Amino acid sequence: MQEVVPREIAGVPDPSADVRRALEQPIGNHGVEELRGVRQVVIVVSDLTRPVPNDVILPVLLEKLNAIGIKDEQVTILVGTGLHRPAPPEEFPLIVGPEVAARVKVISHDAYAPGILQQVGVSSRGTPIWINRHYLEADGRILIGMIDPHQFVGYTAGSKSLVIGCGGEATIRANHAHLVEPEATLGRIEGNPAREDIDEIGGLVGINLIINVILNSHKGIVRTAAGHYLAAHRAGVAVARRVSEVPVPALADVAIVSPGGYPKDINLYQAQKGLAHGTRLVKEGGVIILCAECREGVGEKRFIDTMQAGNTPEEVIKVFKQGEFQMGRHKAFLWCRSLVRARVILVSDGVDDNLARIMMVRKAPDLQAAINMALKELRDAEVVTVMPKANSTIPVF
Repeated sequence: MQEVVPREIAGVPDPSADVRRALEQPIGNHGVEELRGVRQVVIVVSDLTRPVPNDVILPVLLEKLNAIGIKDEQVTILVGTGLHRPAPPEEFPLIVGPEVAARVKVISHDAYAPGILQQVGVSSRGTPIWINRHYLEADGRILIGMIDPHQFVGYTAGSKSLVIGCGGEATIRANHAHLVEPEATLGRIEGNPAREDIDEIGGLVGINLIINVILNSHKGIVRTAAGHYLAAHRAGVAVARRVSEVPVPALADVAIVSPGGYPKDINLYQAQKGLAHGTRLVKEGGVIILCAECREGVGEKRFIDTMQAGNTPEEVIKVFKQGEFQMGRHKAFLWCRSLVRARVILVSDGVDDNLARIMMVRKAPDLQAAINMALKELRDAEVVTVMPKANSTIPVF
């Protein structure tokens, strides 16, 4: 049995000091100093589906903003939920930390709220640019994110926190439509149409400063990169590659995969990412055992509806490609792309047998039962690989 995990890189001894270092040595611009004299600052953070250490980053950032004359009452924190459910106020202390939640105004993006979006143009690839008006109304704009592998944008964070986190459905839909293109793939940045579209939009809308962290497998900060939205992001990606891209000696007959625990397996919508990463590990016709809690079930109705549009993974893919691109439906395409390659056994407390049938996977009551099922089918299996933090791991052959 072989284990494929992110490289063990020690976290920095003092996370707050590393954030301070990054802000005092910005990459590609003047950092916080560029915000001197602004009237209103908006800080975009991720929702609970991303384990970003905002409670470490934000106090240091607010200290730096106060030092150039920007008071707490001039600051708004905007939770970039994308098309996820809006974050309710009771989650704000969990997202930004209790101290910060008590200090500054916190609001959540809601892509479907009347009047919340404004259009600011169209990208060169034809993506209509609809952005949260609270972001657009601020004259100081900061993005906070975590750089992690992404199955079709290459790596997360950077301008993605704005364009996807604070964008409208039309924007996200048009951008994500690029996922069917072969260059839109896990770990690829340059020449990736989805990533390049996002970065172009970030430049058109305007970003003063990003603060991106790279975390190790224990969620400790390995490095903080701050500064220009492109230069700092690319510097952070170089570090993220050292953590996430792991050489693998051979394809597996059986791959045992976990997205990496909560919140990465909060629902099947999120856990699908772990399945996609695990698909890279397994031989065609092999077995993937996906272990995901899914305490919120599927997480998206259109995901289920599209899975029910065909009787086989191939039929679902055909239906998806023939219809208009819609968010939620794309997850069914990505899910079925894995099912075409490998058989999947699901171990999940939040998914019942009926839902498993809809998702075209088999359900096992526990991991040992799943392993027994897999080995019974593949009696000549020679390579069993475990990937316990799949969302943060890119197998490289």
